Amino acid sequence: MSKNELSPKTREELKQYVFPIIACMHEVHNELGCGLPEYVYQEALYKLLSMRGFDAKKEYQVHPFFMGEPLETYLKMDIVVIMPRGNVIIECKAISNLGEREHYQTFSYLRSTKFPIAILVNFGTFGRAQIERFYFRNNEITAF
Repeated sequence: MSKNELSPKTREELKQYVFPIIACMHEVHNELGCGLPEYVYQEALYKLLSMRGFDAKKEYQVHPFFMGEPLETYLKMDIVVIMPRGNVIIECKAISNLGEREHYQTFSYLRSTKFPIAILVNFGTFGRAQIERFYFRNNEITAF
């Protein structure tokens, strides 16, 4: 992840861009609580995003490239929200705490798709869902 900081204006614009998506994540967590399997949260979030008018794709597939050629295998992202200024990857988890593995998985999705934003959400926590936002630009990933 890049250590470069985003300008306050860019950071605020990005937060506003994903605010309605994050609101849906909190609503799902508030309704279901923690302790359920990941796929339950994924389906509930997909359903709520669709109900709110988002163009959401569940289990979105993309072929990674190697030496300029697409591989036959594919990556499968939990949800991708198709948005006018850049698609948003959503990676859902239901674990006690996010670690390096979850971050690296999310970062690989950003690098493979070149989508500008990824949100890593962990529904497995008490109180509030653990949500981390990442911005991909100029081959660098920055948290915001």
